[in-house]
This record gives sequence, structure tokens and C-alpha cells, in this order.
Amino acid sequence: MAKKTKRRKTIAIIMASCIILLAAGMGYYFYQDKQKTTKQDYYMLDTDLVDEQTAIEKQLKADSKDATLEKPYVKLNPYGTSPLTALLLFNTAEKMKITVEVEGENADTTIESEVGSEYTTEHEVAVLGLYADKANTVKISAVTQDGKKTEKTITIQTDKLPAEMPTIDVKTSDTKKMEQTGNQLTFITPSTKYAYGVDSNGDVRWYSTKYNSHVFKELKNGHLLYLTKYDNADDTYSLLLETDYLGKIYHAYSMTTEAESEQSGSSSKSAIHHDAIELPSGNLLLTINDDTKYMEDTMIEIDRQTGEVVKTIDLKDILPEEFYKDYKARSDGKVDWFHQNAIWYDESDDSIIISSRSQDTVMKIDYDSTKIKWILSDKEGWPDSYKKYLLNPIGDNFKYPAGQHAVEILPDQDDNSDTVDILLYDNNEVITRGDEDESGKYSEAVQYRINEKTKKVEMVFSFGKDLGEDYWTEIVGGARYMETTGNYLVNFGHRKDGKESSIIEVNQAGEVVFEMNLTSFPESAWAYRAERFSLYPASYDYKMTEDE
Repeated sequence: MAKKTKRRKTIAIIMASCIILLAAGMGYYFYQDKQKTTKQDYYMLDTDLVDEQTAIEKQLKADSKDATLEKPYVKLNPYGTSPLTALLLFNTAEKMKITVEVEGENADTTIESEVGSEYTTEHEVAVLGLYADKANTVKISAVTQDGKKTEKTITIQTDKLPAEMPTIDVKTSDTKKMEQTGNQLTFITPSTKYAYGVDSNGDVRWYSTKYNSHVFKELKNGHLLYLTKYDNADDTYSLLLETDYLGKIYHAYSMTTEAESEQSGSSSKSAIHHDAIELPSGNLLLTINDDTKYMEDTMIEIDRQTGEVVKTIDLKDILPEEFYKDYKARSDGKVDWFHQNAIWYDESDDSIIISSRSQDTVMKIDYDSTKIKWILSDKEGWPDSYKKYLLNPIGDNFKYPAGQHAVEILPDQDDNSDTVDILLYDNNEVITRGDEDESGKYSEAVQYRINEKTKKVEMVFSFGKDLGEDYWTEIVGGARYMETTGNYLVNFGHRKDGKESSIIEVNQAGEVVFEMNLTSFPESAWAYRAERFSLYPASYDYKMTEDE
């Protein structure tokens, strides 16, 4: 009996050891799998989409081989996604430089641009800013190196706008005081559906047929960083493009993880939930979800050329454990304890400024080490070990942001290397900490001046408080600084329970110089952010892909 018992114990030990080894192996497998998901497989390059562009261009070249300035080849919407653009292709006997002009309803809305920086005989001319449902007058001017000028006028007919476009009402448009440099339009970045750009009259002069959500950024080379779907009928925004206003795709990144965010008030989901930026290296920094129950608290840096994830930042590693472990879960079990909705890179000290809606907090962290530099937040609920990072307010009527969006760093404002000015949109919706008595009364754009040496902060500009509760927006919104005029472009994106978006440009004296209201848009297609970009950025030079 003793021998049988001993044998059973031996067998049990062997089996237990096998189970432990198997579990360890499985654990290693799952660890490896998780590591693979976290560090490699969030994004992959979709070269097929880029190859499709090359095939389109090959056909365009074939179709235009005999085109001349007198009879140019005209291709409306050349890449199939930008209906208010066209491509002109033609050759000239002499080397010439081209200027193209789309005639506007008035001088302020005429869009003109010199094409390229060199004199050449082969011309690829991007025509941007056409009107919808109109026979557009387009003027082509060609100048030789010795100053001889030739002109050609053509007509380009376009189709109607989609029925889902909003009703646009421009209440104020003082073009002498607005930021109007360089063929600029006011671009609407939606939470879902169409992204579009309007001129100072409120006429749509650009849109993409590929739906957009939250990420619509201008890159240093004049291209766009654009979050979309493979098909508009898909439920998830899972395709990140480096594209341009013509619709040409230069890079495409496809999300392969199942970690997605639900878009507020919409059936759509998103793989990059709120923001993405270009780093000085050219790589892209994206806000994503990790593969745990905690959401919207992770960033990844991806290699621009390969799509490989080269850095991961998990905010759970930086902020107090109780912030996320004690935060109430949503009905689906997900914990949206941080809700990061903005990133901005600071080249002066290799750091990033990020915005957390759920913590009513804006903070600056060193990009390399991820160590905290400062925290702009109401001091309620912060552990003692974090209090050294909290900024101390100065000045009368100071207010901490609450549920804020769209933080950005401004150009130097006071010629003081110790200070940094940031602009943000304060929704004034207290989520975790802040002034409950003021919450919900108004929303405003706020410029804060932070002395990073003394850890003091003051408000130096604000706009929106006097508009009161009618312009309070519980969610979304933005504020952008206009560098030429010093104006501010403020987006009250979710007025009247999301039924209306109002974009207001105001100068430093508080005078409204542009005001536009958007209504009758599809559910959740409000203005998440408003941007003022040029259709022809200075760094942009359209070229067809060369045959290899």
C-alpha cells in the first residue's frame, strides 16, 4: 500500500511538473504573442494601395502623351477620391514654369498657385479648389526663362456635393482681418463621415469621398495624415494614409489589432481614437488602445517607411495606479480612465504635451525617458509624490481646464526661454477634478503661459466665456493659433447636444472676424476639430511616381 501511495505521489509530481512546464510554455507563447501584437502587428504597410496609384499614373501618362498647352489633358478626380480636384498633363516645346488659377466668386476666393520650382517641358499640374456642381474657369499661365508668357483658359465641370454634406451658414467673414494667406481653407475634421474644406464665403472647395475620423493633419512635406476606412460601409476606421489633396496615396498603414474605440454617438469604431502626429524623425506617434480592459491610454511610434512599432508609451506606467484601478468601468467593462485626445511635440526639449479628458489634465513628459516635467491640473486627488509636478496658478480668475481638447504649443510669445505658451479648448466639463460650480456654464479657448522653471502658470487669453451656456460643448472642440495674424480659430463642435458646430475666428482683441455655423449633418458628423490649411502648402510639390 505504501509503495502504491509513493508511486501515485511520484506520478502526481511528474504530471504537475508537466502541467507547469506546459503552462510556462503556453505563458511564453501568449507572452510572445502579446509582445508581437504590442510591438509589431499594430500596423503593417499596405503596399497594394500604393501600387494602385502607380497603375493609375501609368494609364494617365499613356492617355496624355500627345497633350500640349493648347490642348492639355484634363483628368477630373484623378485618383478617384477628391472630386473637386483635377490633374492637367501636357508638354511644351520650351522649358516653362506654370501657374494655375481657379476663378473664385470674388478675389478673396480665387485660388492661385505656382506649380513646382523648376522650368521644364513636362508638366503635371494639380488643380485644387474647384467648386461643386459648376463649370469652373481655370487659367493656366506658362512663362519661359526669358519671360515669354502664354495663357490658356479651360473649363472643368464638376458634380454636386453629396447629400450628407451639412448646411453651412457664414455669419461673419472679414477677409481683411482673417488669416487668409496661401490659398487657405477652413477644414472640418469630423468625428465621422466627410472631411471637407470651405472658403471664406462658406463654399466647399475640397472634400474626400473616403470618410474621415479625428486625424486630419498636415505633414512637413505638405502631405496629409488621414484616418479613414477601407470601405465607407466598414464599421472601423482602420486605415491611416499619407495622402494629398489630389487623393494620391504615398503610404498606407493598416491596423490589425482588435483594440478599438467606439466613436461617441456613432456605430463606427476607430483604431486610432483621437490623434496622431509627425515626429522630427519623420516617424508617426499615434494614440491607440492596448489589449487590456484599459483604453485610450497608450501611444505607439511607428516607423514611417516600414510601419514597424519602434516605441510604446503606456500612461499606466506614468500616472498613479489608483487613477486607473479605481476608475469606474463602462457598461462594456472597458475602463476609459485617461481618454487621451491630443499630442503635441516640443522640439525645444524633446518632449510631448498630452491631454487627458478623463483626468482633466494636461501634462508634459520627456519623450525619451517618459518622465513627467509638469502637470496642469486641479490639485484634487493627486498623491503627494506627484505634487512637485503640479503647476501653481497666478493671476486673478484663473481656471484649470476640464474635459479639454486640442492642446498645442504656440510660437514664442514673450521672448523668455523659461516659458512656454500652450493653447487648448476647455470644454469646461469636469470629469474627475475641477470647479464643479463652473462646469457646464460655457466653453472657451484658453492660452496658458507656463514658466517651466518656477512651475507657475497664468491665463493670458481666453475666448468663449461671454458666449455662455449656448456655446458650451460637453464633448469635442478645438482651438488653433493663426501664426500670421495672431488670431485664434475656435471650434465649438458639439453645440445643442451635437446638432450644431460653430467655428469662430477671433483676433487678440476679442473681435470676431469669421463665424460659420454647421447644421443638418449626419449623426456624429459634427466638427471634431477645425483647421486652417493651405491647399498648396509651401513644401508641397506634386510629382507622379517615376517608373522603376
